[in-house]
Formats: sequence, structure tokens, C-alpha cells
Amino acid sequence: MDRYKNARTDASLGARHTYSPFWLLLALLSAAKAESVLVDPARMLSTAKRIDFVGRNDFNVERTGQGVFLRSVPQKSASGVYQAVGLDGGQLTRIRWRWRVDQLHETADVRKLATKDFGAMVMFVFGKPSFLNRDVPTLGYVWTATPIPIGTIVRSQRYKSLAYVQLRGRADVGRLRVEERNVAADYRNAFGKEPGELKFIAVFSDNDQTYEPASALFGAIVDARR
Repeated sequence: MDRYKNARTDASLGARHTYSPFWLLLALLSAAKAESVLVDPARMLSTAKRIDFVGRNDFNVERTGQGVFLRSVPQKSASGVYQAVGLDGGQLTRIRWRWRVDQLHETADVRKLATKDFGAMVMFVFGKPSFLNRDVPTLGYVWTATPIPIGTIVRSQRYKSLAYVQLRGRADVGRLRVEERNVAADYRNAFGKEPGELKFIAVFSDNDQTYEPASALFGAIVDARR
């Protein structure tokens, strides 16, 4: 960038610094390339696979002053939207996204099957689930009412290869939050091995256990490595 900033006008006009529109455009394009969008909420409903596990969530694209988001509102339901990606899991060292939970269950606790509801979850799926093998390594970053310290890893009681990382709770309800995670390192911490190929990134929320109202916004998920 220094050589762009040091571009000078013709000597006859003096030694003033100038910013050529061409170089400014090039700099902007370089900055845009620095963050690769992995999941675009504005297009997700048309490019990704929706899976309704119980009932059907209401999904809608919302354009706000803070950007474009995918709204998920469960209706005594559990639904997710899965975007196929196909990425080297070891390269997921700086993944960033924005999200906001506007309504959060009162009594949900993901440590118990009877109350396991998520206000919002961003999932990284390292494998392709099938009818014969649904238990593929999956790391879920969650925003829940579970009264546990932020950063706590909770293992699923149903699937041995599913782990949740609690990032947000009741204190952040209604606030747009930005997360940045070294997903590869979190995977090693949760599973004790190197991550394989990342097959899907998904967003998910539900209230099929507690039936309590919940509503969340999911922003773009990007690879923010420079």
C-alpha cells in the first residue's frame, strides 16, 4: 500500500501527494479479497439446503442499516440451512460473523435433552451425514440461555461427534455481536485431532423442546485471513 500512497503528481505541479482513482479502486478490491464470503445470508435460502428436523422455522432475509441478515424464528420447530463449502479444515484460522438474538428461551439448557433449545447456532460440519451415518464431526457455536461460562464446550448427549461452544447468553440479547474464531484450533480442542474437510456451514435455531419464543439474525460468515 505504501507505494500507492506515495504516488505523486507531475513535477511541474509540485511534490504534492495524490490518490489516483485507479489506485484507490485497486486498493478497495484488494481489501474486498481479504475477506472471502463463505455464507451470504441474502442468497442462502436459494443456494443452500434447508433441513426441517421438527416442524418449520420461519426464515426471511432482512435488510437493515447494519447490513443484510437471515432471520430465523422457530415455531415449536427445529430448522437449519446448510451451505455446501468444501474447504480445508486446517485453514479455518480466522472465521468471522455477526449475529443477534432478539428473543431467547427462558428455561432452555443445552446440557439436558428435555430442554435443549438454541437461540442461535452457527455450525461447521466436517463430513457429509447420511442415512447410515448421521454422526459426523460437527462444531456448533451457540447463543443459549444455558447458565454456563462463555467458552464452555458442551458435548451432545445424542451424538458423540457433536460439540457446542457457548459464545453468548442472556446478557447479550438484543445486541448485534461480532465473533471471530480460530475454528481449526477450536476443533482440536473439542475433538483432540486435526480437522478434516469442512463440508457445510449451517445456521440453526429451535424451540421444539421448551416451546418458548426465540428469534435470531445471522449475518455473513467470512474467511477473514489476511
